[in-house]
Amino acid sequence: MRTPSSGAQASRPSRPRVLDALGRTKTLSCAAADFQLVAPGGPDTLLLGLGPEPERLPELSPVLNTAGRVRFVECPELAAQYGESWPERIPADFGPAPPDQAPSLARGSAVLLYRPGARLFPDFWGPLLAEVSRALMPSPPAARSRLVWLPGGASDLLRLELCEAFEALGFAVRLLSAQDSPRGLLAQGECPALVFSVNFSGLDQLGETAHLLSAMGARVAVWCVDNPLHLLSGLKSRFWTRLPLFVTDDWFPPVLRGLGAQEVHHLPLAARAADLDGPMRRPAPALAHLAGRLVFAGRSAFPGKAGFFAGCALPPGTTGAWSEAQAMLARGDRPHFGWWVDRLGVERLWPGTDARRAGFCAEETGRAWRAACLNAAHAGLGGGLTVHGDEDWRNLLPANADLRPPVDYYAALPDICASAGACLNCTSPLLPHGLTQRHFDVWAWDGLLVTDATPGLALFPNELTRPVTFRAPGDIAPLLRALWSSASGADGLKAAWREELRTRHTYTHRVRSVLEAVGLG
Repeated sequence: MRTPSSGAQASRPSRPRVLDALGRTKTLSCAAADFQLVAPGGPDTLLLGLGPEPERLPELSPVLNTAGRVRFVECPELAAQYGESWPERIPADFGPAPPDQAPSLARGSAVLLYRPGARLFPDFWGPLLAEVSRALMPSPPAARSRLVWLPGGASDLLRLELCEAFEALGFAVRLLSAQDSPRGLLAQGECPALVFSVNFSGLDQLGETAHLLSAMGARVAVWCVDNPLHLLSGLKSRFWTRLPLFVTDDWFPPVLRGLGAQEVHHLPLAARAADLDGPMRRPAPALAHLAGRLVFAGRSAFPGKAGFFAGCALPPGTTGAWSEAQAMLARGDRPHFGWWVDRLGVERLWPGTDARRAGFCAEETGRAWRAACLNAAHAGLGGGLTVHGDEDWRNLLPANADLRPPVDYYAALPDICASAGACLNCTSPLLPHGLTQRHFDVWAWDGLLVTDATPGLALFPNELTRPVTFRAPGDIAPLLRALWSSASGADGLKAAWREELRTRHTYTHRVRSVLEAVGLG
């Protein structure tokens, strides 16, 4: 290394284009704003990344105007792309340091991070930055063996259920909101034994939070309640491959392992123990009008659908994949997410957002499936169908359909399910082998469920699922009439389902499985 001449400074290299860790082409900048002061200490300086123009660092950062030593760590994958002249342009008084020495060097040094490098190669920088952050803490907290953090919004489903289940097993739970900073809590001396994230809530795209928590001794696990490939499409790092992943659908573990996941567990949805341990819920007098009706509660589409699927479209033409999918629905087959992956020829499920192309088609298939089931039930039952959902259902249902506003999941839906003649479930094709919350909560609320034939029903005994399962939309009304023809038979099914859920399928059962999988059981 040598000090560059004035001629070398005058012929400043153009901004380089490099391939990031995921193989995407990126252009690197080199400005003062690109260098983040991680720690203001001294007298030495530790540079975490030099950027494409290391000869300019003394002018870009006043932190370097010190009398101490200047050491640097660079990502090898990035350094190899800077060009042959790059090593010669590193100032002569900058000394290289092995990455594993960065934490010890950070103590007593001003620490400066080249932020673009960390964004483009997070799998190199994430663990290293986490160890540096730990080294800079005056007194890193030890993980509390019976403390769990649950990130998420106050109204998120499963937040209450998981909190109850962890507490039932003797854990203290901190519910983290979007405003809570894990870094801040760690700095205040609190470190959990486990951070259990639903759908990657509380974890950033690059995995920096996950790396920091792991460096502090916390276990970080993720439960992918929704389609995991949709969730992964927003991530920019491979950090997720090293986390224990739990999925509600057993179709996904082989796919995720093929993408590099090291540990994937099947963890279905469940019922609240509180709903099963208490007295049986009786029909509400105010809802007596539902006693002979089939009830469906749900959205016509998930919130934010248009933005999430921006740029996605159904296959063009009146024949081909879409007409094939509609024909499959009519005969009770399932053109699910995996079918669409194959049918569209989606080759790369991650990294990137290509999986959303198949997801959009599966979502539209699910919308068509729900509409077909509701229309068939409305006709077959002589209008004896009530739908609780958004106004967009008006475009999919008969004009005289009984459409009512959405209802609160915890406050109103339990009584509706207990009071209705039966509740209808239509499983989304986004989960090829999936179950929905209705497969658990309707029975837990002392209701009667009729459901489509998702392969996920194999979780339960056949003698419980067979009497309540339909394949094609036209089967719904005859199935219901058979169930309603024997009140004692329906009551026996309800009791048997409640016992099955109480014995094997509460959120306490699920949380116990999580704890065993992560070594805290």
